[in-house]
Amino acid sequence: MRERQKKSGLFYKVLLGILAALLLSFVYIRFGLLRPWLVRYEAAQPKHVSQEVFGDLFSPADWGRVYDLSGQEGDRESFIQAMEELAGGRELALVETSAGLSGDRRYIVKSGEESLAAFTLTSGGDTERETVWKLGGVELLVSPLGGTVQVRTLAGQRVLVDGRELDRAFQVRTTETVAERYLPEGVFGRRTALWEAPVASVKGAQVTVLDGDGQEVPLRQEGEGRFAVEERAEEPTDQERAALTGAAKVHAQYMIRAADSAQLQRYFDSGSEIYRTIRSSEIWIKTTSGHSFSDEVVSEFCRYGEDMFSGRVSLHMDVRRGNGTSKPYEVDSTLFFHKKNGGWRAFEMTNMDVQREIVHARLVFMDGERELERQFVSSEDHSFATPQVTAPQGQRFAGWATREQKGNDVTMTVRFRPGEDGTVTLPPGYEPEPMTLYAVFEAE
Repeated sequence: MRERQKKSGLFYKVLLGILAALLLSFVYIRFGLLRPWLVRYEAAQPKHVSQEVFGDLFSPADWGRVYDLSGQEGDRESFIQAMEELAGGRELALVETSAGLSGDRRYIVKSGEESLAAFTLTSGGDTERETVWKLGGVELLVSPLGGTVQVRTLAGQRVLVDGRELDRAFQVRTTETVAERYLPEGVFGRRTALWEAPVASVKGAQVTVLDGDGQEVPLRQEGEGRFAVEERAEEPTDQERAALTGAAKVHAQYMIRAADSAQLQRYFDSGSEIYRTIRSSEIWIKTTSGHSFSDEVVSEFCRYGEDMFSGRVSLHMDVRRGNGTSKPYEVDSTLFFHKKNGGWRAFEMTNMDVQREIVHARLVFMDGERELERQFVSSEDHSFATPQVTAPQGQRFAGWATREQKGNDVTMTVRFRPGEDGTVTLPPGYEPEPMTLYAVFEAE
C-alpha cells in the first residue's frame, strides 16, 4: 500500500514537472513571438504614423517635399522661400481633425493659430492581421505662391506686371465723371481703370505703369498686392483763377441788376446756351443799394487739354436792399471754360457735383467651373440681365453668389436674386464692385 502511494506521488510530481516545462516553453515561445508583433502593431497605429510623417515633412519643415507631394505648380524655389517667410521659423504643431466618413485620418499642421497644411493617413489593408496606415496625401491650406495684384491707373496708361503688358481684358473696374455730360463730344474728364492680374508671387510682383509717351509713372503701394498711380492735384493759373471768380461774380451781379450783358460777355461765351439761360432767368432781387463779396474759394479744378478747364467757385454775397436791410446769398457753381477770341469764356455752368464718379464694374458669371458670361454694370444702371442656367434635377436656381474659401471651408453668399426673366433690379444709389458670381441651387 505504502509502495503504491510512493509511486503515485512520484507520478504526479513528474506530471507537474512536465506541465510546468510545457507551460514555460509555451510562454517563452508565445511571448517571444508576440513581442515583435506587439511592437509592429503599436508602431502601425495612426498616432505613431502621423508623428513619423509630421517629423519627416514638418519638423523641421521640408517645403520642397511638401511642394512635390501637394501637387503645386509654378516656381518651386519661390514656393519654398515664400513658405519659409510665412512660417517665420516658428515651431509647427500637429492637430488631428475629422476626415468625414472616409475612414481616413486627417491632421492639420499649424503655425500658431494659422493652418498651413494638412495630410491624411489611409488604411492600406491587413498584413498578417495588422492594419497598415500610410500617408494618403498632402494638402496646402494657404497660398503663399500665386495670387492677384490690383493696379489703379488713369485712363490711357499702360500696365506691365512681371514684364508682361496687360490688355483691356484685365480691367475689372473703370470710372468716369459727371463732368463729361457738360464737355464737347470727344473731350473726356478724369477717368480711371482698375486692373487685376494673376502673379506667381504677390510679394515679389514687379508692377510698372507707363504714360502715353512711354515714361514710367510713380506708383504708391496701398497694401499687399495693391498699387495706385500718384496723382497731383492741378492748380489754376492766376489767369484761370481770375476767369473763374470773375464769371461767378458777374453772374451773381447780373442776377441783382448790378451788371449788364456787356459785362456778362467778358466772362461768358455769348453763343453758348448758358449765356442765353442767364439772360432769360428771373432776377433774384430787383432793387438794391449795394453788395459785397467774401469767402471766395476755388476748388475741384480740372484741365481738359490746353484750351479747356473747369473749376468750382463758392463765395458769399451780401446784398443791401433799398430799405437798408441785407440779404445774404451763397454762390456755389462749377463753370466750364474754353478759349475764344484770345480769352477764357465760360460755355457751361452747373450746381451739380461734376466730379462725382460713374462706376462700371465687371461681373463674371460661373456655372460651377464653367464661365458663362462677362459684363460691366454701371452705377447709372437701374437693372441688368443675367445668364440663364439650368438647375439639376430636384433643385431650383437660388441666385448668384460670391464664393469665399478659407482652408477647406467654403462660404457662398448670395448677392443677386434675379426675377423670372433673369433681370436683377438694383437699389437706388447702388455702386457696383467687381465680382465673380456662381450659380447656386437649392432643393425644390
